[in-house]
Amino acid sequence: MTKTKAGRIEERVYEDSGKFLSYYYKDSETGKRVKSKIILIGKNETKAYFLIPMKDKELAINADFDLDSKVNLNGEAVSLRDLINKT
Repeated sequence: MTKTKAGRIEERVYEDSGKFLSYYYKDSETGKRVKSKIILIGKNETKAYFLIPMKDKELAINADFDLDSKVNLNGEAVSLRDLINKT
């Protein structure tokens, strides 16, 4: 049980556990990091979120994902599926 800032009592309930993947998008002109994506691969469910930088927090927005998408890993294009299977 935990108490919120407003004084309400809430219960923490286990939902799932598993693996995750995290990668970011960068602006091709400036090289600056624009947003991140996390994919949570649980035993029961897989979820993905964009993490959008805000002033002093990050906003998580539900996102679609394709495990066959590729990301840059040390100059090599690697599929998300291959990265998950390595861990």
